[in-house]
Amino acid sequence: MKRIAILLTMLVTACTTPSYPGLDNPSYTPNSQTDRDIIAYIDQRLDEEYYWLDEVAEKSYLFDREHAKWNEYLHKSLNMLNTNLDDGYVKSNGQRSFYSYITELSSATRAETTGFGILLHYTILVGNGSNNYYYFIIDHVYPDSPAAEAGLKRGDMITKIDGSNITSGNYSGLFTAIQNNSRASLKLDLQRQTTGESLSVELTKAQYDASPIASCKVIEAGGTKIGYLAYTSFDSAYDEELVAALRTLAAEGATEVILDLRINRGGSVNSSSILCSALMPQSMEGKTLCTLVRNPNNMKSNKSSIFNLKDTGAVFSLDRLTVLCSSYSASASELVVMGLRGLDVPVKLIGSQTEGKNCGMDVTRKSIGGKNLEFAPITFMCFDAKGSGDWGEGIVPDIDLKDENNKYGLHDGNYPLPRADWGDAEHDIALCVAIAEITGKPITATRSVEAAETYATLALENPILGIRLYADETE
Repeated sequence: MKRIAILLTMLVTACTTPSYPGLDNPSYTPNSQTDRDIIAYIDQRLDEEYYWLDEVAEKSYLFDREHAKWNEYLHKSLNMLNTNLDDGYVKSNGQRSFYSYITELSSATRAETTGFGILLHYTILVGNGSNNYYYFIIDHVYPDSPAAEAGLKRGDMITKIDGSNITSGNYSGLFTAIQNNSRASLKLDLQRQTTGESLSVELTKAQYDASPIASCKVIEAGGTKIGYLAYTSFDSAYDEELVAALRTLAAEGATEVILDLRINRGGSVNSSSILCSALMPQSMEGKTLCTLVRNPNNMKSNKSSIFNLKDTGAVFSLDRLTVLCSSYSASASELVVMGLRGLDVPVKLIGSQTEGKNCGMDVTRKSIGGKNLEFAPITFMCFDAKGSGDWGEGIVPDIDLKDENNKYGLHDGNYPLPRADWGDAEHDIALCVAIAEITGKPITATRSVEAAETYATLALENPILGIRLYADETE
């Protein structure tokens, strides 16, 4: 009744009183025709395919189609729903971040990436207690990129950029310059954590292949040949390369595999099925790795998608798997662990609790108003062979490397902050622990003492700043 009274008053006084921004007359600027066309595309897929489409139908009338910009509309609309809690997570500031996304694509493909070849970790370190300088930490260096050719490695700390210190006033722009390759060239001063060595390099942007295979090698320990594969994304464009890497490890005599998924946020479900099939024995042929279940009212397809293991035993015939994980491990990475565990395969998880993404998207691409768009709303939930999908809060590791009381006593309170390069069995505590678990032999004194002392010293000298930068924070 209060709203009706207000409306009546406005109608009566409309002839003599000028309009003003208020409850019933907000000062919005109408959006463009392109915005409205893209919003209509978003609406169509939410109405027809979104896993929580029932609540969309109930609350669709609340969505602001006339004034929102297209790149804001999805987040604002999904934020009005209550049943879609598995679509994303709540950030430390209390705001929701969604897995569903719509974005404008660049013309380049992943296989034709131009840049420096550096992926930065989304945590910034304070240089030391006596100044206000920050350090960036390199999470990954793409092989054959300008950074790789200059000798940069995962775990290196960037202390200066183009001769300038990184400060509270410039860190955001400098982070973007490296991460998004927004400059033609860079001069970097770095410090290598494993040796304390300082180095200075100049990089010029160039084209490189952004393969998700970060490292592939055989490590001999305790009389066992262990295949080590660091994989950064389940990108279907690299499925053949993935299987070829596993074949190389098998040909070199590996009888165990450590799968490093610490920065792998997921990707293609089919790619994760291909990986598992290449690892499992022939006796697992045809077994169901996972089932993707859609809303029964889905207008495109309300049928479940079943992914069975295929061509097993052709590469490896493992009876167990060791996986390195972190809070950045999500989606298809978690599906590898939970899918195989659902088939009673022992999967040893080492690191820290995973993100907890037990849902996924059907991705479409479309050109609207001259914009090439990729839209990926959550359309299905994932279940293992036993019908369980209970990992929405993340998977707890068997050995938590953030816990100082774990069985090996090797821990890093700042894990998964990268400290060493991929496959560095001397300095990477996650890899050291994984090798010890496989071989059943204790970590050597050299590894234990050096690693523990190095990490303790760095944690003391470089306390974590209260800022974590996530790729999906900009909404």
